[in-house]
Amino acid sequence: MIELRTLGALELRGADGGELRRVLEQPKRLALLAYLAVATPRRFHRRDALLAIFWPELDTEHARGALRRSLYFLRRVVGENVIVGRGDEEVGLAPGALWCDTAAFDTLLAEGRRAEAIALYRGALLEGFYITGAPEFERWLESERARLLALATASGWTFAEQLATEAPDDAAQWARRIAEWTPHDEAAHRRLVTLLARVGDRTGALRAYDDFAKRLRASYDVEPSAETRALVATLRAAPAMRSPRGAPTSAAAHASAATNGASPDAPPHAPGAPLSRERAPAVSPNVVAVLPFSVRGSRDLAYLGEGMVDLLSTTLDGAGELRAVDPRALLGHLAREEGVDLDPEQGRVIATHFGAGLYVLGNIVAAGSRIRLHATLYDAAAAPLARADVTGSGEQGLFDMVDSLARALLGRQETGPGARLTNLAARTTECLPALKAYLRGECEFRAGRYFQALDSFQNAAAEDTGFALAWYRLAAAAAATANLPLAREASEQAHHSRDRVAAHDRLLIDAQGAWLRGAADEAERLYAAALSTHVDDIEAWFLLGDVLFHHNPRRGRPMAEARAAFERALGYEPDHLSSLVHLARIAAFEGRDAELEALVKRVLALSPVGDRALSVRALRAFALRNEIEKARILAALGRARALAVGIAFTDIVLFAHDLPGAYRLARIVTKLTPPSEAKALCHVVAAHLDIMRGRVARAHASLARAAAFDAPWALEVRGLFALLPFRTTPPAECDAVERELHAWDAAGAAPNRNQALAAHNGVHLVFRHYLLGCLAASAGRAAAALDAASETERAATAAGAGGFGEHLAQTVRALVARRAGRDAEALGRLEHAQPEVWYQLAITSPFFACAFERYLRAELLRGAGRLDEALDWYATLGQSSPYELAYLAPAHLRQAELHEALGRRDRAAEHRRQAALLWAGCDAELAASAKLVPAR
Repeated sequence: MIELRTLGALELRGADGGELRRVLEQPKRLALLAYLAVATPRRFHRRDALLAIFWPELDTEHARGALRRSLYFLRRVVGENVIVGRGDEEVGLAPGALWCDTAAFDTLLAEGRRAEAIALYRGALLEGFYITGAPEFERWLESERARLLALATASGWTFAEQLATEAPDDAAQWARRIAEWTPHDEAAHRRLVTLLARVGDRTGALRAYDDFAKRLRASYDVEPSAETRALVATLRAAPAMRSPRGAPTSAAAHASAATNGASPDAPPHAPGAPLSRERAPAVSPNVVAVLPFSVRGSRDLAYLGEGMVDLLSTTLDGAGELRAVDPRALLGHLAREEGVDLDPEQGRVIATHFGAGLYVLGNIVAAGSRIRLHATLYDAAAAPLARADVTGSGEQGLFDMVDSLARALLGRQETGPGARLTNLAARTTECLPALKAYLRGECEFRAGRYFQALDSFQNAAAEDTGFALAWYRLAAAAAATANLPLAREASEQAHHSRDRVAAHDRLLIDAQGAWLRGAADEAERLYAAALSTHVDDIEAWFLLGDVLFHHNPRRGRPMAEARAAFERALGYEPDHLSSLVHLARIAAFEGRDAELEALVKRVLALSPVGDRALSVRALRAFALRNEIEKARILAALGRARALAVGIAFTDIVLFAHDLPGAYRLARIVTKLTPPSEAKALCHVVAAHLDIMRGRVARAHASLARAAAFDAPWALEVRGLFALLPFRTTPPAECDAVERELHAWDAAGAAPNRNQALAAHNGVHLVFRHYLLGCLAASAGRAAAALDAASETERAATAAGAGGFGEHLAQTVRALVARRAGRDAEALGRLEHAQPEVWYQLAITSPFFACAFERYLRAELLRGAGRLDEALDWYATLGQSSPYELAYLAPAHLRQAELHEALGRRDRAAEHRRQAALLWAGCDAELAASAKLVPAR
């Protein structure tokens, strides 16, 4: 058998034990083999999915060729019988042909064999392994590393603490090994210190603390937390003595009390309590035990009594969060029991023995050629949750009957408002693999593991291309991973299949389409319509809140309007992760620290390693100014995927209001990231932060550094900076930008691979015409400006961005009208041109953020005497995109003027204070206009 070790140092050996160096020397082919062996759930993989993971830069024909060559190579080296196909479009590993330590690790943990499982964990998955040009593989690898590490550490600590009573030396050895896996995790090392003290090794505990403290100083230049220092102080002060069999000493008892809040005099366990390394498993509502069915009417079908345990367990296992008790273990247990009567109460006892909070009892009745299957799903209290009946003709239809039975049970399993989509899914597909993949995706999505959810929903849609809800949820997962093209494609597929769902769900599909187009008004109306008939629809409440949160600022409305919708979603599902994340952002923005702390704790308890865990930790650390945690977060972000860094940066700068922290993060990422595109993005963002601080020369220096990596973006941003309405741009600067724009072949600009910078792919020509039009309008050259406006519309239509092109063209025409003194016309043009922009594009592009247009609109409203409306538009700048921050100080100054005009002196003073903080030490020109102290 082929042996593949992926945990720690990578090893691949043939059946003879020899190293398969030919594969080890081919990184991408080795990565493909490892992915087939490790990816969960373990199954066949569609070829098109593998193309997207390993060869995203190639067109379909060349990517398929690369995959064929890789599979041919692997089959020749590792064996023809190892990699097999299922049809023409699926590839996988033959069962039993290859042993992989990661697969064995998962299996052993599922069987409760912790010691054997932990022994396999030698380090991170594919430690030190890297391939170029495969970002999806890197994202998958990072997620799997986190999953496996979390499983290993959780199981390892449980096992070590069980050993502490009977085998203290073994416990200490295990604990040290587990702590090594997370060298900078303070909670883990505090746990190590406590356990070593508990088994009587105070010297070892203190040495472990000293080693950790040194490592923390060397890595982050910080000290351990007060909690850890208090623990060690207690330990140093207590007398040292080792108790027999590892019973806690006085020092250990005090250390345990310091961390757990228990009395140091409390006994370690109840008198006479048995000491055991393995405890009875806790009952889980996500584990189901299928018990043997009774058979009546035909002896020929007697085999199905126990056969249903295998058939139905296999069918139910892996559906969402469900895990089936191993049929062999269950039948073996029953074989040792005599006289078992499988009634609901006895079924509960057996299920509890295996830790199952669900169990199935059923019967099979044969009448002539007809077979009827009946099954009941019970909970841990022996209460029936669902009943299902299926009838078929003869044994040849048995598999279809079992699939139908499982589908019926799955569809009725969940109750409450949050279960509506799951139950509906079971009624809108006849394909059990599609339903199981869908349920797995729902499980991952609820836990905030959006990339894993994406994979599952893709599988569900591939299994049943007419499965509208699979496409609908695939669009949601793609949006959560900032993959707008896939999100829109999936949403369109959901729309094509919407006839298979009810009218309410068609509303949700239509609303999602509007949401993804950026049609905020339409999306808000459709979600409100959906809620008018289904007031308990969590999905609709959350997405209504999402529309208000992300799109309100570009409509002159505060993002905080979304709070009520998120709270309604939580009222029906208190653990709704995405609502908690958004409410945490609002709490941070409004400076409600206690609420922020409580919300982040709930998020991390629900999803400690999910895709939003790092960003909410960053939000809390920077909003609460926790310097030690900030240092750790910055170090973690230096190693994180680009999407996580982008979300964290946005949260830090928009909602936590930590501008120095944002600068530090930009500098760290610039130093650590190898791709030139990422460096360009960091310098562009830094330039906007410089403008926000009123330091124009520094901003241009940042853009010069960006130009070395991405000249088109640097030039476009220079154009926007030349248009800033709160500074007097030197004519020479405007002339230089215009000359470069005229000379630039924008249509020939190469596409950018960076996820954020790719927002301008295909529309550089649109932005070139727009900037030339704005510059001409500002210089009073009306005819040239109007010609450029028309060119902007034509280029946008050709690029498929006609609606946004119209908005840009109307901005140019508004500038022409304003220059000519026709302010009412200018305001009318801006009010007429409401751009439809997907919010993630606004976050990633200064053009799509529309900050210039929004500030201009507020200025025109102020001039028209519509002061309250002007205040609303000024107030929303800085709420939805880092690229709006350039306008933040001027917006505060304008709000101060307007509040003074309205007699609100306290509010005016606060806005002046905010402007002074932002522009402290700004350029002399801006300081003079704002009556601030200039830079020295």
